[in-house]
Amino acid sequence: MKHSILALLIALALIAASCGDDSNGTSGEAEVESAPLEDDSTDEDSPSKDSPSEDSPSPVDDGPEDVVLTDTFRGVTADTITLGYTSINFELLNESFGLDLAFQNFGPQADAIVAYYNENGGVLGRQIELIHEKYLPVGPTSADEVCLKLTEDATIFAVLAGFSGPGALDVNSCFTELHDTILVGPAPRSDQAEAAGGLWVSADMSLNRRNSAVARLMADAGVLDGLGEMMVIGSSIDEQPLVDGMAEALSGVGVGVPITEVITTTGDRPATANDVAVWLERARSSGVSTAVLLGEDEFRNQEFFIQAPEFTFIMGNGDSITDWSSIPPEGLEEGTRLLTNNNGPDVAAFDDPQILTCVAAVEEAQGIEVRATSQLPNGEPNYFSGTVGACRSISLFVQIATAAGPNLTNETWLAALDNVPDLSLPGYKFATIRADKVDARDQLVLVEYDRANLAFVPISDAIDVG
Repeated sequence: MKHSILALLIALALIAASCGDDSNGTSGEAEVESAPLEDDSTDEDSPSKDSPSEDSPSPVDDGPEDVVLTDTFRGVTADTITLGYTSINFELLNESFGLDLAFQNFGPQADAIVAYYNENGGVLGRQIELIHEKYLPVGPTSADEVCLKLTEDATIFAVLAGFSGPGALDVNSCFTELHDTILVGPAPRSDQAEAAGGLWVSADMSLNRRNSAVARLMADAGVLDGLGEMMVIGSSIDEQPLVDGMAEALSGVGVGVPITEVITTTGDRPATANDVAVWLERARSSGVSTAVLLGEDEFRNQEFFIQAPEFTFIMGNGDSITDWSSIPPEGLEEGTRLLTNNNGPDVAAFDDPQILTCVAAVEEAQGIEVRATSQLPNGEPNYFSGTVGACRSISLFVQIATAAGPNLTNETWLAALDNVPDLSLPGYKFATIRADKVDARDQLVLVEYDRANLAFVPISDAIDVG
């Protein structure tokens, strides 16, 4: 049992940190005054070493000359916008559970990037101020406490980053539904987005939309030929809508899905092994030899890999896989085909001028080197995830807040969602946001896992699934 809890904690921490591990490095085609964080002064041979040039264009607009800024809303004064910033307390997580995760607490990276924005005009002249709160991704308790601190003890306009992990993820609605507070955080489910009414936005892609996109991505890449009919397995009862949606999306591209199931035995490996054996017996008797695995359940994955090495596996959310570049998944044999999707190689992030500017700001402020996660030796501090995650969430906030104008309120924020000019997010070539589409990322790449070289090999170009 101790082993299963330890594995779960490691998985949770990696999932929560994965927002920064998927950078493809392709930037938006249009340059936006309000947020792109461009830095053309970077040395080509050592792009992450140079600080932003004083001659670089400002990432924000100073606003109309004749506008007099005033206090407009909770957390918004004539001079400042106060935001909450949430992040996993990796130091406490390691100390409390005997882990040795290399992720560094994200707060200092966010401070450095905010400082860069503030040096270049902030948001229409207002300076951004952050109030930091850290949580443990091991259930709702710690996240609940942080939500109350930020919404009841502090005076903030919005929250950046939010919560990740089973139990903690659902606490995000505490901000939007209970306290009418804007959240720029993880991608909401469809029901969460609807309940938030535009107050919850994300630089990521929702799992609902991703599933439909994956089916289309595989069809466009021509990999469906030879895979035959498929089974779709979720990792918890809560994922039944995602399983149904994936089955529908696959049917839409001509794939039969005779088996759909969800894990009901989370944490119980013997019971999970029995369920997997039953599903595989059904699958083999009906000619199914491809399994789509949605969600995060290590025991489920391992049992499928061990019991069905002849199957082809399709992992639903490749962005959540952050450790396979150093340690192959247990049970997966060489020769077993595994496909998934992500934003492309993380090392390509350093081709993106917006990411480079964030990296330069963090490196200068902290006196460290930011390296892609896939390039880090085991145990070396990981600043990449926190830097890229903060770069995206801060950029998205600034662009929407700028579009909302000098009279910044919840109402003007909601109106701005349909009026953000040429949205440009760090590391994404394709991104859009609207009142009816609050998950901004539109970019996906189909990849195949090369177990021998511990690498994800792109087998499609980045496509726009907006």
